Amino acid sequence: MKTHLVPLLVVGAAALVAGCSAAGGVAVDAGGAPDPSAGSPSTHPTAAPWPAYGVDDYTYTLRTTCFCAEANVPVDVTVRDGKVTDAVYAHRGWGHEAGDRASKWMWVTINDVIDAANTKHAAVVRVTWPEGQDHPSSVYVDRDAMMADEEIGYSIRNVTPE
Repeated sequence: MKTHLVPLLVVGAAALVAGCSAAGGVAVDAGGAPDPSAGSPSTHPTAAPWPAYGVDDYTYTLRTTCFCAEANVPVDVTVRDGKVTDAVYAHRGWGHEAGDRASKWMWVTINDVIDAANTKHAAVVRVTWPEGQDHPSSVYVDRDAMMADEEIGYSIRNVTPE
């Protein structure tokens, strides 16, 4: 590949990531205002600070996006009495089998993800919270625009209260 094309690829990838939006939910910027880059957000009864998830016992599937080895690996998380009691890989992958315990940094509750959505002085916070749902479906936080590789995103799926 010609090296003069690399900056164009980087800019194109950044534009593609920045253009992802929250169809059917609410996307907000770090100040809690609707994020105009996310298209036309629908209304939600609250804005940041986002409310806590009120269920103490549940399971869900977590995916994280980050500059890390386990990015985008689905993890099945079990929460009892508001605390994570287990987190296992949902599928086989590099260096792990389905059912193996996930790394401790992925042992997060939905309220931990909501706490990330409520980060106050971050450069960028994007939240997708579908109408009528009692938890977000995704949260992205870039704590410092001038720092590389500290951004993290969370995707919440398959929530099953127990």
